[in-house]
Amino acid sequence: MFNKIKRYFKILQVFHKYKLHNILVKEYKQKQESVDLCTCPIDFERKSNSVKLRTAFEELGPTFIKLGQAMSKRPDIIPIEYGKELEKLQEMVQPYDFERMQPALSMGFYPGSKETGIYSNFIDIFDQFNTEPIASASIAQVYEAVLNGENVVVKIARPGMMDVINLDLDILYDLKFIFVKLLKIKTQIDIDGFLEEFKIMLNRELDYRNEALNMERFRENFKNVKQVQIPKVYWELTSDNILVMEHIYGVPLRDFRTFSLDKRKRIAKLISSSFLRMVYIDGYFHADPHPGNIFVMKDGGIAYLDFGAVGKLDSEIKKEMYSIFYGVYIKDVDLAARSFLKLAKKSPDDIDIHAFKWDVDELITRQHYGKGERHSDDFVKLALKYDLSLPRTFSLLERALVLIESTSLDLDPEYNIMSDVRTLSKEIARSKYSPARLVEDFQMEWDNFYDLMKNVPTGINDIFESVKMFKEASVVKQENAIENRRLIISILHNLFITVLLIASIILLVLGQKEPGLETIGLVGFAISIILAAIRILRKI
Repeated sequence: MFNKIKRYFKILQVFHKYKLHNILVKEYKQKQESVDLCTCPIDFERKSNSVKLRTAFEELGPTFIKLGQAMSKRPDIIPIEYGKELEKLQEMVQPYDFERMQPALSMGFYPGSKETGIYSNFIDIFDQFNTEPIASASIAQVYEAVLNGENVVVKIARPGMMDVINLDLDILYDLKFIFVKLLKIKTQIDIDGFLEEFKIMLNRELDYRNEALNMERFRENFKNVKQVQIPKVYWELTSDNILVMEHIYGVPLRDFRTFSLDKRKRIAKLISSSFLRMVYIDGYFHADPHPGNIFVMKDGGIAYLDFGAVGKLDSEIKKEMYSIFYGVYIKDVDLAARSFLKLAKKSPDDIDIHAFKWDVDELITRQHYGKGERHSDDFVKLALKYDLSLPRTFSLLERALVLIESTSLDLDPEYNIMSDVRTLSKEIARSKYSPARLVEDFQMEWDNFYDLMKNVPTGINDIFESVKMFKEASVVKQENAIENRRLIISILHNLFITVLLIASIILLVLGQKEPGLETIGLVGFAISIILAAIRILRKI
């Protein structure tokens, strides 16, 4: 309780120092809700206030820095002037000396030697260990080391950080109403949901075993993509507060100005295409792909770093997201609008659909012809305008897409994300309809297929009996060449009907996951039944 009271005083002291209470009053009195989404020149007074807020968050430490970063890409929560300023929040802080990091290093290690595999000091495990950090953030510090002749980096959480963050989170819940007024959050926003999601995100970032699992999954997803590298994890030395991984040597993307224009264009395309692959093929994406988390390698490839924050898309959301994306690409207003409403679970009858489609059409026009501009947050603004409730993961994806698009535009002012859709579409088709994938899906659905086969209409058995009958007839009437040919043709017809029927049933089973296959299966099934009926009627 004493620590909480002490922290309350610190927060109030910082709020008073930057006169944030004055900002609170001004934002409370300002009733013009349309300003939040205005594209007019920036309100300079509000911009000044947003700088004070950013500085205050930096002074209050890691929890508030992370909070500001999470809020910076949420125009549904804060005015855009505040969002633009909170984007600048940096986590590079004065490093702890190595002695102060010792409590984090001693956890889980006991006296021993290299012969026993147990050590009195964590750094004794390594051939070399540089105690000067190469990076220092609000939550962790990163060191260079050599392990069994391999260059590695060691990410270590600052001691006691979990206690500090949990205390701050507790206070944030207490002071929630202040931030609602201060940042002019609209009443329909689920603030409790946002804070809960923020808490889960922070706890995941603080567990380095979770980050290691994310890295392994990304390595698997990109194992056949030579130009994208993900660091290897050294599991035997990784724990909840220590992560040991492969040392990636490259140039941080934030230093892109040292590259030639041609190289910058290639890197922009590689970053964009690899991220779109994460989203629309894997459904598993890096949620914080800012320039500091992407390295450019000597061979022209890239490496993604820092996997504490990731996003996941289930098959339904991924499908609707791609339909929106593809609708924008082919300039199909109806497809993009219909898919967006399905994602928001909103009926076209509940909104002014004509006005909505007009706005979608304008969005598509900006996306294709607005060169040098960022458009990844256009759909969030559209959702706000029509009071559409999007899945929580959409806001996480939108923030990541904004980072990717902004970075790509910095590299290549003529960059347009639409240029990658053609290649992406082909890759998605190969992924979904490859023979290996179809066989794999069929194996998983075999039980369903078997049940369907048991319930095939009894009329189908007549087809098999007809095949058997004609086979027997062909033996009896071998001397009649004309009749024999007729029988052979009949057998082939029946075999064709049988194969078509079985193939249609397989497609119907697989179509439970892929609606396109289900349609083909239904058509094939109908044709096979019609053909079978015609054959039977001809017999009568």
